Amino acid sequence: MTLTDIAGDPEPQSKRPHTDLYLVGAGIAFPEHLTIETIEILTMCKRIGTNLPEEMLEGLPQDLREKCISLWSLYQDGRIRTENYSDVFQAIVELTEADAPIAWLTPGHPIIFDSVSASLLNEGKRRGWNVRVVPAVSSIDTMLAELGYDPAHGMLIHEATGLVRRNIPVVPSVALMLLQPAVFDVNIAIIAGDSAGPDLSPLRDYLCEFHSAEHECAFIRSASKMGERDLVTWVKLRDLASVPYQLVAGATLFVPPA
Repeated sequence: MTLTDIAGDPEPQSKRPHTDLYLVGAGIAFPEHLTIETIEILTMCKRIGTNLPEEMLEGLPQDLREKCISLWSLYQDGRIRTENYSDVFQAIVELTEADAPIAWLTPGHPIIFDSVSASLLNEGKRRGWNVRVVPAVSSIDTMLAELGYDPAHGMLIHEATGLVRRNIPVVPSVALMLLQPAVFDVNIAIIAGDSAGPDLSPLRDYLCEFHSAEHECAFIRSASKMGERDLVTWVKLRDLASVPYQLVAGATLFVPPA
């Protein structure tokens, strides 16, 4: 059974509201996390611009794969991150102008910590496009499932660098989820697997203002393939800066309530 079989025939375009650009998420375990709605949209679109590498796109049916344009090569290691994002953004703008309707397919949820999607939303308003955001599975969903933690008990979700730079208070009795610790206070792209990674000492020191240095937290990297387990590395706050970058890359830092 293929993804197209699961989705069925897409709704005729004449019955859909006109849309120029769809912002869709690939989920975390790709392609299994693609929703039926997303598969229908990808089937209907003329082109699919994506930042997924070519080898990952092999998991798609041939009819969808042939429409994909991978922009992964535009992400250059050691380059200013915003410059990488700007080039990808511009490529999607040009693709939309030429072949609407198109889809921007990005890992996770399309507007959770995705600078390109945010820029496309703003540009769509400026150009008068109809841009539609489609729900998807995010790393927040997968991590909560791995931890078995109900956010009804309280949770602050923030970007690691922003938390420290903006001096946002941490409530010890509330769980804390910090995204993107792998690029903490770093403005260049870190793509190479052998990178030394960022210095997490300032993050450690800031969190220790609210929690004991012995308080345990976890780096969590959700599995990208079905059947694999998430990588969870528990560490005391005092040891935060000594965790090897290979365990930090692509992970989120979860700080349980005291």
